[in-house]
Amino acid sequence: MPSVDRRPLAFRSLADVMPEVDRLLLGGYTPSGRWSLGQICQHLARTMQSSLEGEAGRFPRIFRRTIGAFIARRVIARGRMPEGIPLPRSGALTPQDGPEDRAEAEALRGAIRYFAGLPDTPIEHPVFGPLSRHQFEQLQCIHCAHHLSFLRPTPPGRSGDV
Repeated sequence: MPSVDRRPLAFRSLADVMPEVDRLLLGGYTPSGRWSLGQICQHLARTMQSSLEGEAGRFPRIFRRTIGAFIARRVIARGRMPEGIPLPRSGALTPQDGPEDRAEAEALRGAIRYFAGLPDTPIEHPVFGPLSRHQFEQLQCIHCAHHLSFLRPTPPGRSGDV
């Protein structure tokens, strides 16, 4: 079931993500989902880092080359992720309760910098298979927008709920 209280949000590049995170940090926000800004940033940073370093559990090669590749193309073409995708049972990508927003925002900033410093070579995603650097960035932008869209910035002049 789609969330009715999400805001439209899209990023053209990963360079656009942190200004939005900083805006939420400085101005406050109201969550319309289950996670705080810190939890979202923690999840996004862990997901990006583990995908780049191959720490996440890899799906079988045949899946990555067929179904995974199809899903990646579809997500990129639509520019949005489907809702309700379950996280891996390992819990490695599930955010902890109560992380500090600023610290986790800095962890996300670090993951984005890490990606920016990598050579321009294909990335073997643990679910979607081989991706160009551009495709990987597009998927990360879509993932970031998906989760951050659950946070509504506090209007100027009002105190945040967080």
